[in-house]
Amino acid sequence: MRRFWSPKRTQPAEQPIELRLPSTLGYEKVAMDTVATVAARMGFRPDQIAGLRTAVSEAVTNAIEHGNSGIRNAEVHVVITVAGNALTVRVRDQHYRRFNRGYGYDRPDLERALQGEDVGMGMWLIRQFVDEVEWTGVPGQGNEVRMVLRCQ
Repeated sequence: MRRFWSPKRTQPAEQPIELRLPSTLGYEKVAMDTVATVAARMGFRPDQIAGLRTAVSEAVTNAIEHGNSGIRNAEVHVVITVAGNALTVRVRDQHYRRFNRGYGYDRPDLERALQGEDVGMGMWLIRQFVDEVEWTGVPGQGNEVRMVLRCQ
């Protein structure tokens, strides 16, 4: 008898976890804790979880401070999905301010950052802790960062 499904094949992804957070500093911790819980269930190492928490904190904080420009009635949407050994986190703001695509590729100038200048420090940090990262902006819909980390 021929089988069409084998339990050895990749299992279907879990249902996405969706968070709608107020655009207020402090709520990034809700996203950090949720992502850390999912990563722990998947078997991520503690150092990977710590890095992922930092990346998620930076992404949500950037959405609050820059994308939503600190507008309190705005929201930050976070979607967490699992597929195989990959954990994907998407963070989307409501696009009150577009992100600068030139930031986050080179090591930021710490002197300028300490003077309060916007130098892309958060974007650079995110790149240090995830396997893949992509920023997109859709006019009228928001800026989104998609981060992928694979369990090793």
